[in-house]
Amino acid sequence: MKQFLLYILKIIVALILMMYTFDRIYSTTFKNKNPRNKVHKILQLENKHYDMAFLGSSRTECHVDCELIEEITGKSCINLGMSGASLGDMLILLSLAETNNITFESLAIQIDYNFYNTGLSNTFKANLVPFIQNPIVKKELNKDNDNFYYNNIPFYRYMKYDKIVGFREFFATLFNKKPRSEIKFGFNPKKGQGLAIHGKLPDSFVHTNRELEAIKELAERNETKLHLFTAPYCQNINNRIKLLELKNDIPTILSYVNVFDNKEGYFFDCAHLNHEGAREFTKILIKDISKLSE
Repeated sequence: MKQFLLYILKIIVALILMMYTFDRIYSTTFKNKNPRNKVHKILQLENKHYDMAFLGSSRTECHVDCELIEEITGKSCINLGMSGASLGDMLILLSLAETNNITFESLAIQIDYNFYNTGLSNTFKANLVPFIQNPIVKKELNKDNDNFYYNNIPFYRYMKYDKIVGFREFFATLFNKKPRSEIKFGFNPKKGQGLAIHGKLPDSFVHTNRELEAIKELAERNETKLHLFTAPYCQNINNRIKLLELKNDIPTILSYVNVFDNKEGYFFDCAHLNHEGAREFTKILIKDISKLSE
């Protein structure tokens, strides 16, 4: 019996050591290898200035062509839009940028369905876990119900978010595999045409968003010009009228919800423009933002 218990103890010790080893290897790789997503890019970048930055969900990532903006304006530009991103994600991303002395002359933030949500998206949270030693990251992850396990069980956070920062992503990062989304400018255009509806707008609506207010305070603190905009939706989406009514709560917002109502060929699906539509939208957006910045 004593030998059996000793054998079990050895297995447990070996597993703990293995978990510590894997935790260290994963964390070191994500911190030091070329970033494959925009969260890791900002976490690794330091002392960088951009004239313009665009933040939002896939409705920014797929709609704003920063390379085209640089050609038109001659100003440096980065698209930090991320699929499924919330305003909470954007607030933390901007806080991390501020800590790393990444500065922006102006910020343009997509505000539409995300105005009615709070908190961090699951994907964004997963991409934070390799950087748990960062004070801002640690503070956010400590709000999670699993914070005890993050801090006390090595490799737990990578097991929990295996689909996002697990084995496949680790090896892709380790061997510098090219990411699906372009990182330098951050624009990820869609190809094809359609008006399919995936998901729906919320049934209930709020009139304020505390995370947006915090973003405004951060921009003011850094003397950054802040522009808010609503990206196009096709006419088939339910409750679209509520997005048009955002003007009542945010009078300064640039609303483009219905700008392509007669241009169905510009849509990939009801919530996303295709590449041609994105380039046309970029031209409209940058023209209006430039006027406001004069």
